[in-house]
Amino acid sequence: MFSLLKKRENAHSEGIWACAWGHYVPKEKNKSKLTEEGEQQVGENKENEEANNEADENLPDTEERYIVTGGLDDLVRIWRWSGDGVEGELSNMHVLEGHSLGVISVDVNAAGTVAASSSLDSTIRLWNIHTGEQLQSIDCGPVEAWSVVFSPDGNHVASGNHAGKINVYAVDGGRPVTTLDTRGRFTYSIAYSKDGKYVASGAIDGFINIFDFESGKLVHTIEGHAMTIRSITFSPDSQLLLSAADDGHMKMYDVNSSHLACTLSGHGSWVLSADFAPDQQHFVSSSSDHTVKVWDFAQRNCIHTFKDHLDQVWCARYSHDSSKIVSVSEDKSIMVFNSPV
Repeated sequence: MFSLLKKRENAHSEGIWACAWGHYVPKEKNKSKLTEEGEQQVGENKENEEANNEADENLPDTEERYIVTGGLDDLVRIWRWSGDGVEGELSNMHVLEGHSLGVISVDVNAAGTVAASSSLDSTIRLWNIHTGEQLQSIDCGPVEAWSVVFSPDGNHVASGNHAGKINVYAVDGGRPVTTLDTRGRFTYSIAYSKDGKYVASGAIDGFINIFDFESGKLVHTIEGHAMTIRSITFSPDSQLLLSAADDGHMKMYDVNSSHLACTLSGHGSWVLSADFAPDQQHFVSSSSDHTVKVWDFAQRNCIHTFKDHLDQVWCARYSHDSSKIVSVSEDKSIMVFNSPV
């Protein structure tokens, strides 16, 4: 049943605006096959193996689950989530310092090894989740980077800015790769489709733009909402796009045709985030009405409302196994909920 599993009060010293799950699964170690020249072969390859493994020497030997949070206290925090079922513990692993203004967006790569954070200080920073080391600082210029997201393959991060641009950077080296121009206003929210084919953006004026990532071509422009689109996300099968906005509504669109599939109402104020469960059975939304709502994907209706936060809930995200939801709020708390699959 739906339940609150864990509440961490005062997780940051100011409001928490962003959260993301990380899921790390260790690669199986390849066992060397000894040949007739087995010992000699091992000796010759030892130096190369050591070089190849140097970057991985701090990786855990076991499967790990993480929660990354970013707050207006300028900090990124990495938490370890341990436990299963309706039990679990949240322990603080790293406090990451480097941003000089509030952290407004975070994401984790698919491998569960690198976290990205964007801040009002106009930088994107990349962090090693396991060691807490800063890997990269990307200066995004005079207009601040807003939401930051990893590409599905983990090779790029994308962010929107006030000029209506989507800027894409290489994770390796932090160099600019491409810029997608919406020819619109402040690009507030960004999402990659899970198949890596599309990038979508939501703007402050309520417009949605969908780009073909490989060609950079603008595929669809949708006049979606009457107000700022706070969050945008693709369904796991990359066929649908879900947007959440300050007009209190969420809208779901068919990606191929750009046709409106449905409009969802239920929150009493701005809808600040939306996220699909990876199994596509549910999706979650959070709002400035202090609630987190779980929606049935097939029926398109709200099936549960969490009312545990005391202030606006800036972000809510599903875990990789679709069984947990993490939410963060202006009330400085992190909450982890059980969401039955």
